[in-house]
Amino acid sequence: MRAWGRRIRRLLTALAALVLLAGAYFGLMSGKVLSVWRTSHGVPSDCAIVLGAAAWNGKPSPALRERLDIAVEVYRRKLASHLILSGGRAAGEKLSEAQVMKNYLVSQGVPAAALLVEDRSYSTMENLENSKAIMDREGYRSAVLVTHGFHALRASLMARSLGIRTSVEPVQIRPINLKYYVLRECAGIAFFEVDALRRKWLGT
Repeated sequence: MRAWGRRIRRLLTALAALVLLAGAYFGLMSGKVLSVWRTSHGVPSDCAIVLGAAAWNGKPSPALRERLDIAVEVYRRKLASHLILSGGRAAGEKLSEAQVMKNYLVSQGVPAAALLVEDRSYSTMENLENSKAIMDREGYRSAVLVTHGFHALRASLMARSLGIRTSVEPVQIRPINLKYYVLRECAGIAFFEVDALRRKWLGT
């Protein structure tokens, strides 16, 4: 019984340490997520990458419209002369997010010739990998990322891991459930960093 009790105590101690480490990580990373959001500004670049969000019945969702309105400003302020619109087609939708983005931006006066459509992505990493392929094809080396502020840090880390020189022009609108989005981003960053280490160790 004493041996069993010692094992239980060790297990509880390990669990407590794990909880403390997780709490410290999420506390630190939450601060970084919010800091990057508040301090990020786009700089003149070869192109902009507009990361997709939901499209509903061929129209941009409120979240996607927020990103697109920032993209219009990026173009008008001459931060980028070409915009890469990245987002695949969700189940039940006739148009991809990228095509919906293009339609909206054209309606706002952005020339179709300035828009490059990438419609095969279903995650942030796929957005950036496929956009990087377009950048390589067009000879672009730097990009302004257009996304929501809470997403800016993770998107930047992923882009830089692909060799993209980036700045971020974030949506500054604060979501009602900000804590949820920040914690989700912290978890996403942790997963990305662990996966990056795994790839490095395996040489893939």
